[in-house]
Amino acid sequence: MGDFVPQGLANLVWAFATLLFADAPLVAAIAHAATPRLPEFTAQNLSNTTWAFATLHFLHVPFMAAL
Repeated sequence: MGDFVPQGLANLVWAFATLLFADAPLVAAIAHAATPRLPEFTAQNLSNTTWAFATLHFLHVPFMAAL
């Protein structure tokens, strides 16, 4: 996941959410990769990522704290 740009991370988790594909380890890996890169996210990337986490009923405390 380290090679993904912020939009790629946002798009990936958004796609999983639209399919209601809630693979917890995979979504956690995306959140873990996204958290330190949040300053690089656009408003749209943030919106898509947080929507996806909410849709998947996924809470990643470090990600939310960083927001």
